[in-house]
This record gives sequence, structure tokens and C-alpha cells, in this order.
Amino acid sequence: MDFRRGIKEIEIEGEKLEVKKGIFGWGFVHPIKDKEGKIIWKNLIAGGSWIKLGIIIAFVIIAIGAIFEVTNLMKIANECQNINPFIIK
Repeated sequence: MDFRRGIKEIEIEGEKLEVKKGIFGWGFVHPIKDKEGKIIWKNLIAGGSWIKLGIIIAFVIIAIGAIFEVTNLMKIANECQNINPFIIK
């Protein structure tokens, strides 16, 4: 099975880079497997960059926090709506 179809390897200043032609032109590739078929764990887990993974994790934490805050505010609003000061018990 050819899992590296369309990927070309170029060398710039002694560093080997892998590129692939897409819709918008040539772009860098962070393949999950290398030429021998071994898994590259950094690319599998982080998509090629630990900084990108950190940004995605931060975004997810902020989104979860925002959802928690909105549900908490909705709960408080519902409790305030159920209070009627004119009812005497």
C-alpha cells in the first residue's frame, strides 16, 4: 500500500522537507508514517507541531469553560425567575 502517494521530498540548506501539491499550491506535509512505514508519534499526536497542539488544547479548555459559565448563568436566571415576592406562605 502506497501511503505516501503525491508526497515529494525536497532538500533546502541540508534539511529534507516533504511537500505535497494541493488546491492552493504546494504545502508542507507532516506524514504519520515515514518511508519505512514506522509511525512518527510527534506527527500523529501533535500534527507536526507541539505549539499547534497547545493552541488547540487552550482553545478547547476556553470553550468548555465558556459552556460551563453559560449553563451556570442560565441556572441562576431560572432560580431568579421562580422567585415571586408577592406570594405569602
